[in-house]
Amino acid sequence: MPPRRFDAIVFDLDGTLADSAADISLALRRAFEDVDIRVARPIEALVDGSPLEELFAVAAPHADAATFDRFVARYRAHYQATGHTQTRLYPGVIETLEALRFLSPRPRLAIATAKRAEAARGLAVSMGIAPYFDVIDGSGGSTMRHKPAPDLLLAVARALDVDPARALMVGDTARDVLAGRAAGMRTAAVLYGLGLRDALTDAAPDHLLEDIEDVLTLVAQIA
Repeated sequence: MPPRRFDAIVFDLDGTLADSAADISLALRRAFEDVDIRVARPIEALVDGSPLEELFAVAAPHADAATFDRFVARYRAHYQATGHTQTRLYPGVIETLEALRFLSPRPRLAIATAKRAEAARGLAVSMGIAPYFDVIDGSGGSTMRHKPAPDLLLAVARALDVDPARALMVGDTARDVLAGRAAGMRTAAVLYGLGLRDALTDAAPDHLLEDIEDVLTLVAQIA
């Protein structure tokens, strides 16, 4: 077999594999109500792939650290309580993961998200995609810097035992593209998720994908 271009594919989760905006919005709305913060902008507009710290800073720039801690605790409780009932996989995700699993040699697969690792695993299990992945990790609740810093992607590459230069980062926001580039990975931005097309184009990913199945074309190309 000729060598493949990528030894590993690293996927973002929310907005890339799973359309989870409705459940996230619901948990955010309830958490802000619990800490008595009235958000001036629509809650849905805050769901853009940002980690909780950045999202809270935008919504409540004058709140103190104690309020933020209460907000995070309430958000996590509300999000878990949703049971992912409004979350769906994007079209083609299962078919793409199935096809990747049967490639020979098979690229290693990972999820890298701003969620906590345990929350990401819980969502992957709920959506039935956990068995496809060798590593599922997240920067939430950890000491790692969030994307666009490369920390999480480099940690995932180490866990996969692959050279970042032989990995592809697939995400739906500019922060995914920038993190992949900073980690030394090739990058692909999907155009159906949370990110705005103009922002993704400005981030200059190596590839723009209309559909998740387009990943298969990239992976099948030889080095």
